[in-house]
Amino acid sequence: MTDKKQSLWLHYGFSAGIVLLTLLTVAWYATDRFRDFFIDHLQGTLESRAITVDQSIKNSNIDAACHMLQLSDPDLRVTIINKKGIVLCDSEVDANTMENHAQRPEISQALSGQRGSSTRFSATLQTSMLYFSIPRSEDEKVIGAIRTAISLISIDRLLDELYRQFMILLIVLLAIISIVIVNIYRKINQPLAEIVEQANLFAKGDFSHALPEYDIKEIAELGNALNRMAEQLDRLENLRQDFVANVSHELKTPIATIKSYVETLLDGAQHDPADLERFLSIVCKQNDRLAAIVDDLLTLSRLESAPITQILALNEADACQLLHFSAENCQSRAEAKNITIDINCKDNIEIQVDHSLMTQALVNLIDNAIKYSNEDKTITLSVEETGNKILLSVSDEGPGIPEQHIPRLFERFYRVDKSRSRRIGGTGLGLAIVKHIVHIHGGQVEVENNGTVGCRFSIILPISH
Repeated sequence: MTDKKQSLWLHYGFSAGIVLLTLLTVAWYATDRFRDFFIDHLQGTLESRAITVDQSIKNSNIDAACHMLQLSDPDLRVTIINKKGIVLCDSEVDANTMENHAQRPEISQALSGQRGSSTRFSATLQTSMLYFSIPRSEDEKVIGAIRTAISLISIDRLLDELYRQFMILLIVLLAIISIVIVNIYRKINQPLAEIVEQANLFAKGDFSHALPEYDIKEIAELGNALNRMAEQLDRLENLRQDFVANVSHELKTPIATIKSYVETLLDGAQHDPADLERFLSIVCKQNDRLAAIVDDLLTLSRLESAPITQILALNEADACQLLHFSAENCQSRAEAKNITIDINCKDNIEIQVDHSLMTQALVNLIDNAIKYSNEDKTITLSVEETGNKILLSVSDEGPGIPEQHIPRLFERFYRVDKSRSRRIGGTGLGLAIVKHIVHIHGGQVEVENNGTVGCRFSIILPISH
């Protein structure tokens, strides 16, 4: 594949070329407009002079007019031509030496009854001239033409001077543009080079250095964004390492237990029916623990990585019925400890949820309350509507949670009492799953102690309209 990457210098050079071409175009257009302006002005002067000459001829005669032309403005040339194109009189050249002018463009137009003008090189005067002709008429018939002309040497000199001034201006502007481009390149290229170098270090996992604050706003925003990304990546890397260590630790214990009891059975304990049944029961329990950890890990992975549209199917649900359904799923475990589940809620409180996922979150909270409550206690489920939010709460009469543990309670594999949690069969992932389920619903989950006895978990969901 062809490498299409281009240096900033190329883009700057291209931009400078466009600017230079634009300036040249403006200079050409401006001088061309100046020339048109002067030509229009001179044509007006020539027309006025021709009309004056025509009036003089009508008031006197050709000979008198010719004599007057000799004394006229030396900057203007006047020529009188008859209908056949023969020069009758010229203010600068002997008419007898001049050829027929009938084919001159401006004369041809005048002899046809129209005013005409043209610009061309005069072979007679050896200079560039501007000509203007008007028809001579008598009894509404064209009998000839009067032509006035002026040399364009002065205009050409003025335009040449304008061109020269424009070129000097262009050179100065090009020098200024070049200096500005070099400075801009240095101001942009150096920080970009630093950002690229730092990004490569981030890609290698080195987050020890941060990018400085740059003067240019956009580059400063890019640098700050990369710094924030590096912080997040560093935090994620630490979380990943902790997660791997925790998973390894959580799996190591049941695997080691299973291996130990299987080896004991292979060493001869299988011949004792009592030991065989007890050891197999322990192996089965540890296997169930492994399966529970794997299932929870898969659930977390799906909640974290899959698109929300694939895992979330929102539907209207009655909040009270949702609590009853979740409680029924936990009823047998509650009855085993003689725990009562009370439900306090009003009917017709509708919420937009994924029924399956929200049930899973509530079951996890109720199951935790059962595990950490002593026998003959009560767990209370409730629904509250406050402002634009719905609170689904699970309150128990357990030992409560020390305040220093509450900020980390929803982290994966975080346990307040590690030995007790493993003893009662927790995977350490239940609350993390609850947090993710509530998060993809656009809500949040909170926990607080109920004074001296138990704690209360609350799922807070926005009311959808």
